[in-house]
Amino acid sequence: MKTIHTGFKKARSARKGRIILSFFFFILFLAIAGGVLYWQTHKKKIIREKIESAIRKKSGGFYTIKYESLDLDEITGFLSITNLRLAYDTNQYKALRALHLAPSTLFNIEIPEISIEGVKTPKALIDKEIDGRKLSVRNPLIEIIYTGHGKDSLRKVPTREIYQQILGNLNQIRLDSVSISGARIITRNQKTKQTGIELNNASLDLIDVKVDSVANADTSRLFYSRKQSISFETLSWLSADRRYKFRAKNVSSNSIGKDVHIDEFVLDPLKGEQEFVNSIPTQEDRFDFRFNDIGLKNVNYFSLFDEEVIADSIVIRSATFNIYRDLNIPRDQKNRVGDYPHQAFQKLPVDIDVRKVVLANAFIEYKERNNITKKAGKVQFYDVHATISNFTNKKESIRKSNVMTLVSSSRFLNKTPFNVNWQFILRDPDGRFGIKGNLGPIDAKDLNQLTEPMGPARIEKGEIKGFSFDLNGSDHKMEGTMTLVYDNLKIAALEKDRGAKEWDKKSLTSLFANILIKNSNLPNGDKEARKSSITYERDPNRSIFNLVWKTIFKGIMETVSKV
Repeated sequence: MKTIHTGFKKARSARKGRIILSFFFFILFLAIAGGVLYWQTHKKKIIREKIESAIRKKSGGFYTIKYESLDLDEITGFLSITNLRLAYDTNQYKALRALHLAPSTLFNIEIPEISIEGVKTPKALIDKEIDGRKLSVRNPLIEIIYTGHGKDSLRKVPTREIYQQILGNLNQIRLDSVSISGARIITRNQKTKQTGIELNNASLDLIDVKVDSVANADTSRLFYSRKQSISFETLSWLSADRRYKFRAKNVSSNSIGKDVHIDEFVLDPLKGEQEFVNSIPTQEDRFDFRFNDIGLKNVNYFSLFDEEVIADSIVIRSATFNIYRDLNIPRDQKNRVGDYPHQAFQKLPVDIDVRKVVLANAFIEYKERNNITKKAGKVQFYDVHATISNFTNKKESIRKSNVMTLVSSSRFLNKTPFNVNWQFILRDPDGRFGIKGNLGPIDAKDLNQLTEPMGPARIEKGEIKGFSFDLNGSDHKMEGTMTLVYDNLKIAALEKDRGAKEWDKKSLTSLFANILIKNSNLPNGDKEARKSSITYERDPNRSIFNLVWKTIFKGIMETVSKV
């Protein structure tokens, strides 16, 4: 009896335990079901509050984030956000500016669509890691506003490690790929309201992306990824004086080949020739440059973040250079000593180190409107082929070799071959350089397109058999030798009578002019053609090209003159 009672008591106790356990599981089930139901019905609100709270916390309440909708599928690990907007608080900015604590840079960001595929949600929650297959960002608009305030207003690189700013409280972000497409980036100056850089329809693809302290120290990764490709449709900006627009078109690059290709790069003047002249108080050259089919080989991408451009070569398949100057307005009084092209190149804020620059085919025109004839003469070079070696302003490279060379061939006025070899001594305290050149035979009358508007004089007959020069220049002078071989030269001096519209030949003046010149400089037997030795003091207000031309012109006058 006692045994039965004991057994009944145990059975009742076991049944009571099962009831309690069942009740516990029932309560647990209700809690889980309720939690799941609550998560399913409130997850978007929870995530929204977390995102907005995180943005406010990391920016000190300075930035706010809003978006239209959020879709999350935990099973497939898919997250989608539409019409996300991040903007700064204008009232907080004004308050910080009044306290002289305003940031140097402001951001406004709009992203129509963000999606993440294959996110391992439990790992993100438990290990504070985001591990997924693909992040896609479509058609983002990023506006960067430079305020000019703050002690770091000129700083380009953040003071903290970038990966720490990206991670926040996470330990790691790892994605198989990141794809950004249709991006547009605009920079503005807050004070002037003027637009700076505009980047349109940009795409960026990153493969094997990993963001953590280890990946940050991995020198084989760029943008925290193993492989990268980038392209954009147009990149444009205005010059500081707002007279020119720079524009690059269809730029693409791939880290595997380490090459960059640019369909077109232009320096586009915003005013026509006369409008440009009317807008300036003193003489300036008006530039109109166009480069097509540009390729950079073996580019060091990592050096770009150190503000260095390092590559094996740059090849430009075709280009046009149009330069215009009007001599009918006053010159400025600027001292241009130290501003030769190779000297200005050394002063660039970006280090450049390219072994070879090749210009495959170009057209160059210098057009000058004379202040006496009021007409423009054109010096033109067709089929220009040029190679620049040791194109560098990097100190370490200059220590190895301080000579930059430019070798070119062309057709002068599309009539005769013209070859030039420049040598620039880099970082030389006196700006030294050398230039050698030779011109092929040409009918002297072909030069009238230059001499009539610029002379004013007309060549009535003559043959140029050849012309060569070997000159060395510095900041203060140029000296060297030149030889002009010609025959049967006859010129006509041009004058314009008062009230007349055309320049006419003046017989008496022309007669005296031809008496004063030697009409031939040909080799005769063992006697060589006359060679001129020239020294010309530089006008410090003038450019390197003026110095070369004035030196050559002085040698020509010494060669042809009987005086």
